[in-house]
Amino acid sequence: MANRAIKIFWLILGFICLTLGTVGVFLPVLPTVPFYLVTAFSFAKSSDRLHNWFINTKLYKKNLESFVERKSMTLKTKLSILSSVTLVMGIGFFMMARKGIWIPCIILGIVWICHLGFFMFRIKTECPPMTGEQIEKKRKKEEYVVTQMIHLYCRKNHKTLYDHRQKKLCQECESIAEYAVQRSEHCPHIKEKTFCSNCKTHCYSPAMREKIRSVMRFSGPRIIFHHPILAIWHLACSIKQKKEKND
Repeated sequence: MANRAIKIFWLILGFICLTLGTVGVFLPVLPTVPFYLVTAFSFAKSSDRLHNWFINTKLYKKNLESFVERKSMTLKTKLSILSSVTLVMGIGFFMMARKGIWIPCIILGIVWICHLGFFMFRIKTECPPMTGEQIEKKRKKEEYVVTQMIHLYCRKNHKTLYDHRQKKLCQECESIAEYAVQRSEHCPHIKEKTFCSNCKTHCYSPAMREKIRSVMRFSGPRIIFHHPILAIWHLACSIKQKKEKND
């Protein structure tokens, strides 16, 4: 009898949280993910049939699956949770501050900061699948970065052969640039990798690999003085991918 009452409790709690979480999909005031977490836990405690049904729904797959399986969330989901929590806590903070109740305000502020830090630094941000247009844009960006580095290398090391007026590479550097673009156009890892230096597959021929390494060793430390925004973006992307590999 007691077991049955406990199952009914978990069942009712699961349906209440499922309703609130689903409402939160349309109203940012209610956080969807915490309610769906309680729903999954409650259904697992009360009914295997309902639990299996819930984890196969589109609502679960879209809002909770990535967090449960990979401890990650999309940026949209993170912002949705943080905005709703900030709104609710902000209302509470404002009402208590008006009455001069400062100790609960401080506690609420600490809880909010901890909540913010947890979602920002403890839960990984998962990028949604890239569209064909985004992949092509990323490919062109990569090609632009490498060609700019080759131009810098040629301009400083092949001064007499580099055409400064038309910004045209010498024959040797032109062949390196064409080869790099060709490799990028046929790269099968363009979705995952940031730059060729971080790629798990080395598709350059040994001779070309040595040439491009010479270019990168020279241009890498100097690119910030000629293309500062590009250099900062390149550095940020490299750090991000190294962090993801370590995780």
